[in-house]
Amino acid sequence: MESELCFAYVGQGYAKPVTTVKCSICGKEVSWRAVVSHYMGHGKKSGSDMACPICNSKVKSQEYREHVRKHFAVKREAFYICGVCGKSFVSLKSLLIHIMKTHE
Repeated sequence: MESELCFAYVGQGYAKPVTTVKCSICGKEVSWRAVVSHYMGHGKKSGSDMACPICNSKVKSQEYREHVRKHFAVKREAFYICGVCGKSFVSLKSLLIHIMKTHE
């Protein structure tokens, strides 16, 4: 993914979670539990497509939610880190399920 949104500090092999996130689009302070939904709300509908507010690419409406979730996946060596809370996962699929259940 060309644009990663990482609000959890990732350095020296550890991540420090955050409790609120400042939206890089509108500047609003958002709870870490709802940050992905908040970013999804900034998407613009264009026919049967959606314009991603993070990378400005057009994606099919049915693929939009997963597309936005992937912006919060941070790849580090052999694992993935949640860009919101810093939790690490071995697979991208596990991370995307975590983002869906925890941060939407």
